[in-house]
Amino acid sequence: MNTRTKVIIDTDVDFDDYMAIVYLMLNPQIEVVAISVTGCGAVHLSKGVENVANLLTLFGQGALHLPILRGTSAPLSFSNVFPADVRNGADIHYEAPFPATNPSPVIHNAQDWLHDFFINNHEPITILSIGGGTNFGTLFRTAQQDPILQAKLKSGIQQIVMMGGNILPRYITPGAVGNIEPTLGSNVIYRNTVAEWNIFIDPLGAQLMFEFGVPLRLIALNATNDVPLDQGFVDALKSIDTPAAKFLSAVLAYPGNAAGIGTYLSFWDPLAACTIAVPSLVSTQVFPLMVYQELNEEDDQSASLIVDAKYGSPIDVAISANKNAVYSEFLRVMRLSTT
Repeated sequence: MNTRTKVIIDTDVDFDDYMAIVYLMLNPQIEVVAISVTGCGAVHLSKGVENVANLLTLFGQGALHLPILRGTSAPLSFSNVFPADVRNGADIHYEAPFPATNPSPVIHNAQDWLHDFFINNHEPITILSIGGGTNFGTLFRTAQQDPILQAKLKSGIQQIVMMGGNILPRYITPGAVGNIEPTLGSNVIYRNTVAEWNIFIDPLGAQLMFEFGVPLRLIALNATNDVPLDQGFVDALKSIDTPAAKFLSAVLAYPGNAAGIGTYLSFWDPLAACTIAVPSLVSTQVFPLMVYQELNEEDDQSASLIVDAKYGSPIDVAISANKNAVYSEFLRVMRLSTT
C-alpha cells in the first residue's frame, strides 16, 4: 500500500515559494500537514500569513483549515534583508488574484505548534525549508535544552530538504558563486559574492539546522543553476487551463518577475519541492559543511558554506539537475485537477 509523504513547508512566500507550495498541494504523493511562514525573507510576516491563508482557497474546501504557523520576523543573527522592491512584490502576492478570501484560516504560533506536534507525532515527516533557517533553527536551538523534544525531532523528521547555499568553485568544478549582488540591481547594499540568499538571511539559523543531526539534503545553486526559469517553461505553464496554473502564470507575469525570466531567475524552490517526490531529478554529493558566521564588511564571506572535514556536518548537496526532467515533472503535476 502506497502512503503519501507527509511534509511541513517552511516558507518566506516569494514567487518561487508559490510554485513549490502549489506543486506539493496538488501532488497526490504528498500530504502537506502545515505551512510555517517566516518574515525574515521576501515577505513581511503578517502579509505572508494572510497570503498563505488565501492561497489555500485554490485547493478546495478541505484545504482551508490547514494549519498556518506564524513564525518569526527577526533572524537569529545579523539583520540582512531583501531589497524593498522584492519585499513589496511579495507582500502584494505579485498582484496575482486569489480565488477567494479564506473565511476561517487556522493560525498558530509556529514554535508552540511545532513543539506540540513533534512531541505527539508518530509518523515520519519531511521538512521543506524554502525560506531560510530561522523558524527551524529556533526550534532546534530550543531542543538543545529539551532532551525529550530533541529525541522526538530526531526520530520524527525523516529528512529536511532545504533550498539554499552554494558550493564555491574553490571546492568543486565548476562550482557556483553567490547570488546576493545580482538581486540588488543598482542598489548594491551588500558586498557579498559568496553566499546564497536563504543562508544569507540568517547564517546562524542555517548552521543550527546543519548541525542538529537529522538527514538534510541541500538543493544548492549548483543544481538550480542548471534549471533556469526560461520563457519556454512560462509558455508551457500558460497553456495549462487550471486555476492553479493560471495563478502561477499571473505571479510570473508580475513585472519584477517577468524581467527575470530567461535572465537571472532560476527554478529555486520548486526544484527543492520536486525532489521530495522525485529525488532522481538531481545528482548529489556529500560535503562536510559549516556556515561561516563572521562579518567583515570590507571582505564579506558571511553565510558562505565552508567545507571542513573536522567541524563540518555531513550534508547531501544537490550539485546538478536535469532541466528537462524537472520541467516535465512540475508541469505534469500542474495539469492535475484540484477537484
